Amino acid sequence: MDDGGEVGLIQIDASRFLVTKPFRFSSDVVEKTLIGQLIESGQSAEDARRAVDDARAFTPTSENPTDMASIPRFMRWFETTYGPHTLAAIIHDQLIVNEPNAGALSSDTLSDRFFREMMRSAGVPWLKRWIMWSAVALRSRWAAGGLRRLSLGIWIALAIAGSAAFVNAAGAVLFGWAHPVDSSLLVLIAGMLPFASAPLWGKQYGASLVAAIAALWILPAAAFAALGYVVYQCLEFLAEKFGLE
Repeated sequence: MDDGGEVGLIQIDASRFLVTKPFRFSSDVVEKTLIGQLIESGQSAEDARRAVDDARAFTPTSENPTDMASIPRFMRWFETTYGPHTLAAIIHDQLIVNEPNAGALSSDTLSDRFFREMMRSAGVPWLKRWIMWSAVALRSRWAAGGLRRLSLGIWIALAIAGSAAFVNAAGAVLFGWAHPVDSSLLVLIAGMLPFASAPLWGKQYGASLVAAIAALWILPAAAFAALGYVVYQCLEFLAEKFGLE
């Protein structure tokens, strides 16, 4: 990174870029915390310091192109692929490799938490960075497979049940929807499920709570945005078929 804080980007295809200058994250507090957590996991102090130093530095090569933040098109009303979080996302991408827990920190969970702390240092607002953290944590647990994927599947089923209970309770109160279950019981179920299911995320239970709460307003908006994007793609397909230029 140069003195002006610029790293430089070269676009190599429709969605990927090459970073032209190396950069590194620097925060004594965050680095000390990461080192302490690695030591607690069984690493020596020297190995922990070396791992954190590797994790916080990005050296560009042709082997590590970036799409910056991997945010679906229909979610870009909430956050774009670039912004204050960009450099944190680039570093996080190199920490999450094909094999679970094989990055520099030897823990995808710790790498995800590091991503959140880097966003904090970059000035990303509290709620946004926690929502983005919950999204990458969900991905990490799913990619790990085994019991983590199974527990995540159970959590998703419970989250759907809790959301349905909340929607039905709101409909009963606001619009008089007929329902065989008392609306107060539905509210109780919707309120308790996020806390009851949080342990299914293990040490990332905080991400579970954020995801459950954010889903109530993010998913409906995302669904409408996704529908609009599908309509747009269909219109582009028809335009191409009819030879419009």
